[in-house]
Amino acid sequence: MVSQIKQEVAGVLDMIATVYKYLGMTFSLKLSTKPKNALGDPETWVKAEQFMEEALNEFSAKTGQSWTLNPGDGAFYGPKIDVQVYDALKRPHQCATAQLDFVLPMRFDLKYTTGTSAATTEGDAAAVATEERPVLVHRAVLGSVERM
Repeated sequence: MVSQIKQEVAGVLDMIATVYKYLGMTFSLKLSTKPKNALGDPETWVKAEQFMEEALNEFSAKTGQSWTLNPGDGAFYGPKIDVQVYDALKRPHQCATAQLDFVLPMRFDLKYTTGTSAATTEGDAAAVATEERPVLVHRAVLGSVERM
């Protein structure tokens, strides 16, 4: 569900920060946005990028960890947050990532049923089942740590 993106991304960012702190690693964050070859609903892209930006801003306010915008470098299937770690020589290495995927749920025609309250003719609240398409969250916390 698109409305849960911010919460899920925040959880991934917290997990990455916890693991990297334990390992004594410093990192930087980049929000990679919609590329030219993007697939999926443009409206969903806009909402997803906004939720990811909000999650990054809240993470930054909580931890002091800044982030930068990386325009047009998202995956064709959704925006992503790239996490770079630094080796002893301060060289950056792409490691963790949090990526949203709109395409696989569409291609597999994935849907789930949710209940929402709606007024009936008598004025009573009744659960009305609606179908929504999920958003897949790909995440890798340690990613390519073997490069170092």
